[in-house]
Amino acid sequence: MRKESEKKIKYCVFCGANIEKDKIYCPNCGKLVIKLEPGKKITQPKPIQELEISRKCSNCGSIITSTILDQCPICNTSLEKVSEIRKTIVQKKPSLIFTNKKLELEQKFVLRKDTWNLKEGLNVFGTCIYILVIVFFLLITFISFQLDSTPITIQQILLSQIPELVFGIYPIWYIYNKRHSFTKLGFRSDSKKFILAILIGILGSLMLIVLEFFSDAFINFIADVGLDFFNVKSNLEEQNLVIKNSDLIWIVLLTITLIVTAISSEVVFRGVLHNTLKQKFNKNYLVILLVALVYSLILLLFSFPYGVSFFLLNFLASIVLGLLYEMNGNLYNTIMANIFYSILVVILIYI
Repeated sequence: MRKESEKKIKYCVFCGANIEKDKIYCPNCGKLVIKLEPGKKITQPKPIQELEISRKCSNCGSIITSTILDQCPICNTSLEKVSEIRKTIVQKKPSLIFTNKKLELEQKFVLRKDTWNLKEGLNVFGTCIYILVIVFFLLITFISFQLDSTPITIQQILLSQIPELVFGIYPIWYIYNKRHSFTKLGFRSDSKKFILAILIGILGSLMLIVLEFFSDAFINFIADVGLDFFNVKSNLEEQNLVIKNSDLIWIVLLTITLIVTAISSEVVFRGVLHNTLKQKFNKNYLVILLVALVYSLILLLFSFPYGVSFFLLNFLASIVLGLLYEMNGNLYNTIMANIFYSILVVILIYI
């Protein structure tokens, strides 16, 4: 009877594959062959149905069959969530995505919680610059209609910080909205690293103050040789005089504004751009130079009359901040350096 039952076994009860006589394991799925008791009918199980997941992007209409992407690889719009149960039963697709230009690995479009995807980071940085430009021109329009050609005031100096103050809000909102980790921006909340960041920040602020003195000397030299075509020296002296003659409450407000502006700038340029470019380039010095170049060029557009002197100062200052950040990848290093630097500059001007 046992031999007769063995002859009746023709299919694997797990996957439905044909099994030759006397085989112990299924040649298809590798599972142990189950021998049925005499008298039991053997039926071939239906093969597992190949299921697919097809999601349509609500923004651009792209059809996404990937099970691991939570956002559209074309426009980054959030997709309908796929349950873990469905993911386990869906047959795996080739890990390639067609982006209307070429086939690319879908892993390239996966958003990680602790590191920037290159496309993701550049999109976030681009949005920040877009916000900076819009707020800047709105501010210029407001000042031109409201204040005309009145002498510079402490209120104008405070207003001039608004564009750089607000453009760093978007990355923080983005991280919070996506429920990603703030370590993605370089924030390290460990107590030892925070204390170390304070020490590094003090050192960095002194280096920035030295650069400030060199910048002032260069501006004075340009003015002395008659090349100060935009009256940079006189404009800076006027600003410093306004700050020096302002009430203490305005000085406090200016200091707080400069501190928040510095944090905002570091979130964008170090937290987003620096960390994003590190995914592309393995050489840290190249990343530092690229970020410094982008930083100084962008600020040059918004302070064009100040010309070469401000470009060089911002370029060198950004290199210093990049080196401070690369010490241990902690954004608090550069934030502390900027905070101490802002406080020292205001004190030096006020006294």
